Amino acid sequence: MKKFFSAVLLVAVLIFSTNFAQAQDVYVGTSNATGWDCYIMTETIQHFNGGIKKATLKMVTQSKNVKYLDYRFEWDAVIVGYHFSNSSGFSGIVDRYSTPIEWSMLHVITGR
Repeated sequence: MKKFFSAVLLVAVLIFSTNFAQAQDVYVGTSNATGWDCYIMTETIQHFNGGIKKATLKMVTQSKNVKYLDYRFEWDAVIVGYHFSNSSGFSGIVDRYSTPIEWSMLHVITGR
């Protein structure tokens, strides 16, 4: 009976430790517009059919306040790239130079 409970406990620890280890905030840059440090919350990444991806951006102000923005990235076959929109109403084309935070976010989301 002790062996059974030991095995159950080991399996439970492995399951829960794996789930917690995967969630992290990955630094994607400092916003040129606000000066805030930006992190993608990996536990919020979602992939949908049609090239749609969603994730939450965590922004940390200089005074250590935290703000969140929900992002949606969608593949656009016309521009052959991704278009983004966020919960603050901003939208545009993902570009390394003009939208570096969104560009970095997309690379974390896609694993490239």
